[in-house]
Amino acid sequence: MTGSLSFYLLLSILVGALGAVHVPINGALGARIQSTVVATFVFYATAFLVIAAVTLFTFERDAFRSLPHTPAWYLLLPGLISVAVVGGNTFLIPRFGAINVFVVAVFAQTAVRVVISHFGWFESPVDPISAPKLLGAGMVALGSVLVVRT
Repeated sequence: MTGSLSFYLLLSILVGALGAVHVPINGALGARIQSTVVATFVFYATAFLVIAAVTLFTFERDAFRSLPHTPAWYLLLPGLISVAVVGGNTFLIPRFGAINVFVVAVFAQTAVRVVISHFGWFESPVDPISAPKLLGAGMVALGSVLVVRT
């Protein structure tokens, strides 16, 4: 395994672990204050303040100059999807359970990302569907069924 591949693997594990922690915390906040909307707002307000500070310190003028030349859906859709994902998780976790929400989300993400990679949508590198990938996706599906049903 090359150095950069090892780094990417470890970073992916860290990001995945952080995702596994932040979603239940936000769900707990929503349950504690009895408001999915306010919990999601607090999540994004905090995230905005952090990214605003990072942006001020690493201001990339060329990136900002590129924004007017970028299709509007690239600018709007990720934020809308993100609010739906975080808000949905904040709502679901106290009702359906953190592990159930997680495994169903992993299954859905695996299935959709296999298709995205196969076709190279959203400027993703093309990575054709193969028998091992289908077997792996099927195992993820079976695993999510086993977790949710038990």
